[in-house]
Amino acid sequence: MLFSSQSPHGGSSASPTVTIETTTPGVDSRRQPTRANTAAHPFPGVDPPWEETPESAIVFHTILLHAYYKCIERYPLPNPSTFTEYEKRYPPDRYGEELHPNARAFKIYRDRASEKEDVLVQSWHDTLNMLLVFAGLFSAVLSAFLIESSKQLKQDPVETTVKSILAVLILDGTNFTTPPSLSAQFTPTNGAKWINGLWFTSLALALVVSLLAILCKQWLVGYNSTMQSSAGDARRWAARHFVLSRGLSDWGVDAFISGLTVLLHGSLFLFLAGLSAYLRGLIWPVYLAILSLTSATGAFYVASILAPFVWPECPTRTS
Repeated sequence: MLFSSQSPHGGSSASPTVTIETTTPGVDSRRQPTRANTAAHPFPGVDPPWEETPESAIVFHTILLHAYYKCIERYPLPNPSTFTEYEKRYPPDRYGEELHPNARAFKIYRDRASEKEDVLVQSWHDTLNMLLVFAGLFSAVLSAFLIESSKQLKQDPVETTVKSILAVLILDGTNFTTPPSLSAQFTPTNGAKWINGLWFTSLALALVVSLLAILCKQWLVGYNSTMQSSAGDARRWAARHFVLSRGLSDWGVDAFISGLTVLLHGSLFLFLAGLSAYLRGLIWPVYLAILSLTSATGAFYVASILAPFVWPECPTRTS
């Protein structure tokens, strides 16, 4: 409490200032708030960085109020009538709410990431669909060739029966108890082994690619369903998308799909190699034509893969 007295001669003379504090016994007087101290706290949760006194508290919180009102002047509340189409879609955040669960930044991230993911996942689906269609048609064509070529790996039972009858008729009246043709063991030729080996390997690769493509499509469907499910708010969706999209990159889904394409290409080249070997002993001109076509296609395939590493602007990049 402060006192000042008037001089008896009509003049005013300031008397010494006296401060009266009421303290509680047993309690440190410096920790008891005074009237001036408690009245000057517009921000109760903010303390000055020095030892608080009534005068320092007033100065400190006056600075805070000044800074607060300056921020209000600099960042006024937005007027919806002046918004552009972009701002109507993504209204600006109120000052101090930039990290709100449904803040503008998280909404923009959600929409932009969704658009990008839709294009990427759809391109993967299209690639897998093409692989499945091609593998199905290719397997059907290859199976027709294998039905005929596989006969070269085993002895024809009709031919065996005819030879046995002829041998019995020829050897009738001799001392042979068993015709020679029946005791001979059938052995397929090396050409038949190579042809059937190439074609069976090609068919197995095509079927494996079909199986893995179906599995990959199921993975992508599961990813889409997870990303389209509700996350509560935009910030949670952004966190979930970051984790799952990082998983797609770290686990090499793009490289896996590219590998399926390479396997199917290899299956096709194995079939062409077997076809060239199959025609070698039948029609020589056709054999030369198929061999030339297969060699040229293989050379172009390898060149188209290696060209982007030499010329970055080359458009033959596949992934």
